[in-house]
Amino acid sequence: MNFKVFIAEKAYQQIQTEVKRHPGKETGGIMVGFRTPMALIVSSVSGPGPSAIHLPFSIQFDEAYCNRRVKQLQRQGKVFKYIGDWHSHPFSKLKPSKVDKYSFKVKSLTHYGTTNPLMIIAGPDPLIPLQAFLLQKGITPITPELIDSETMQQLKKQAIPF
Repeated sequence: MNFKVFIAEKAYQQIQTEVKRHPGKETGGIMVGFRTPMALIVSSVSGPGPSAIHLPFSIQFDEAYCNRRVKQLQRQGKVFKYIGDWHSHPFSKLKPSKVDKYSFKVKSLTHYGTTNPLMIIAGPDPLIPLQAFLLQKGITPITPELIDSETMQQLKKQAIPF
């Protein structure tokens, strides 16, 4: 059985809104979610914060804002953890750049609450496609699947600590 990545419709809508707010520039934010034995579920996302720096080929998050948002979103329940970051690629493919790969590996040691963090890259408007990457032995691409709130609640019953 293959490991899956699910993203709540509400979280996907938040990504769409943020990407549309910054056409032609990268944007992004943090992701909070939970894990089941065979899936990682993104329940909530944020933007990068008011002091973020958006450029055509990079985004610098407002770290103080993102840290506050992680704490706020984790208060939604014991199973919710900071599981990774998302960002957009307005002009390139939905593949991690060398900088993306480096920062993903560094943050896995310093920021994430899991040894298998998640990175999602969002494409440009109007379709806003998504591609997920899970850090395991290497960086593994996984196509995320959208789920509704009812399905998310069912998966939450299967949540395991990580």
